[in-house]
Amino acid sequence: MNFFYKHLLSISVVLFTVLFFLAFLYIDLTGVMFLATKEGLNVILGLFKRAWFLLIPDLLLIPLMIYLLVLYIKSEKSFKKWIIIPSVILFELLYTFVVSMYFMAPGFSFYPCDYNSMVLSYNNVSQVSVTYKNQRYSSTYYDNGFDKVSIMFLGNGMVSSDVFEFIGEDNLELSERNLLVMDYPYFSSNPGRLTEKTIYDLVDLYMDKLLNEYGYSLTDIRVIGYSIGTGVACYCAEKYDVSELVLFAPYYKFQDAMNRVTPVFYGPLELCVRFKFESYKRAPNIKCMTTIIYSFSDKVITASSTQALINCFNNKEVVFYHDYTHTMVFRNDDTINYLLH
Repeated sequence: MNFFYKHLLSISVVLFTVLFFLAFLYIDLTGVMFLATKEGLNVILGLFKRAWFLLIPDLLLIPLMIYLLVLYIKSEKSFKKWIIIPSVILFELLYTFVVSMYFMAPGFSFYPCDYNSMVLSYNNVSQVSVTYKNQRYSSTYYDNGFDKVSIMFLGNGMVSSDVFEFIGEDNLELSERNLLVMDYPYFSSNPGRLTEKTIYDLVDLYMDKLLNEYGYSLTDIRVIGYSIGTGVACYCAEKYDVSELVLFAPYYKFQDAMNRVTPVFYGPLELCVRFKFESYKRAPNIKCMTTIIYSFSDKVITASSTQALINCFNNKEVVFYHDYTHTMVFRNDDTINYLLH
């Protein structure tokens, strides 16, 4: 009987482990979180609707494992059980944390919000599209016929219409350059899977549109990144020899931002963070002038993380505030000059 319970317990643990991974892999949890939030639905219900045939057996295995564990502890006389059982429990807890954080991290990092189509009524503002893997992605573009343009990559919980609302139509009329603000997958009405590679591929498509369809040269393009957009902007400025890079509240590496939410991603647990956005690796290869704007009072991207990144750039100018919050670093009157002048 001891042999039976011991091995049935082992089988149930292995089944739980495999089903748990397959469920997260199949669900595309980030997509469920985004769509549920957009539609005002409960995320848990969204998960079960998507993968009930994997999640229900996995949940049923939990009380079964507890029952078999109790029987095993009662029947096993050897001291080894006090080594084996804690080891298995510790492994399952760590495994569950690693897998769930890896698959859920994008949903915590890129929080969805709605696009305000009112900005499309502004003069010379429209949505422009690129096609990636047979799917259409849209972003917002202001074109008043200028020779120069800024391309911007946004922070958490932002869509391109937020930027244009913040700027306002009056400021757009006073601008001296055009502006393209890229929306990530799942944001606005965009489809796709939210991965670092997808974001970079979309950057390439929009840069190709600016260079080959709209006729800008690299010296006409200013790249701007805010918060999460730091890593995306650094990718763009490293790959393309643009005129200037401007970073608002930038981070050394993306784990710094994640650790402000859940301070556990250190050492091997950094592998749980699916997005790397290693700004510090790209910074030394960026040739253009880089303007870095940050605040000592920023609680989201700490000043220490930004300062570590500053040291990686060769050609830089630094602007700092003493009492601005993370949001205020971007949402202030000086920002409009970087975007439009």
